[in-house]
Amino acid sequence: MKKSILLLPIILISFIHVAFAQKDELAAKLQNPLANIVALPIQHNVGIGSPAYEGSTYSMSLQPIIANEHKHFNLVHRGVFAVSYLPPTAETQSVVGVSDLNYSFFLSPKKVTKLAWGVGPSIDMPTASNEMLGTGKWGAGAAFVMVYQTPNWTFDMVVRQTFSFGGDAQRNDVHSFVCQALAAYGLGNGWVINTFPTITANWNAEAGQKWTVPLGGGFNKLVFIGGKIPMNIGAQYYHNVVRPDNAAKGEFRLITTIVLRK
Repeated sequence: MKKSILLLPIILISFIHVAFAQKDELAAKLQNPLANIVALPIQHNVGIGSPAYEGSTYSMSLQPIIANEHKHFNLVHRGVFAVSYLPPTAETQSVVGVSDLNYSFFLSPKKVTKLAWGVGPSIDMPTASNEMLGTGKWGAGAAFVMVYQTPNWTFDMVVRQTFSFGGDAQRNDVHSFVCQALAAYGLGNGWVINTFPTITANWNAEAGQKWTVPLGGGFNKLVFIGGKIPMNIGAQYYHNVVRPDNAAKGEFRLITTIVLRK
């Protein structure tokens, strides 16, 4: 009886340690864009300080991730689609609607060490419900991702470059670059501190108006809804240290990622 009483705390501590380790492993997996998961990141973005609008902009960006394992490689599908609100300007009323859709997929070698990579096509589709929310153009190009991960640290970069090839002949051609660079550190018990800015360039814009470069960061916390469904919740702030004249000065970001298969 005494031995059982003495063993009980050891068993409980071991169980808690294993549970925390599994939570931290999944939290790190969610920082990896090539991880073998099915998840739905939902990103709420509030742009502040734009001289072009009378108020803050808002978008809810859906970014589904579907990864599949094959014999010699992994295939990771990623989409980006948003519902957006633009406040009124001096010449226009406010606008609410859906944005253009971007779809990319990555072929990634199955056998990797700490450094992983993937490459594939990227397609822009003119699905916007209002011309202010999209380009009106079909676009295509290439996407590339690279990930370096240790038990605590994750560094990754997702890059895509697209060119317009069709669509509304009255709209400007598109030659765009998007880079999402992440640095994350796991604090334990599902907590992660990270920076994940979205750097963009419009190569067709005039000199001094091409780049948007944010600087900032925040944190994520992995929780379980109903004790079963993993969800990653995070909050971040970014200040645009380089931006076009009419772009927002900064952005608040709230992220919720629902894990559908881990």
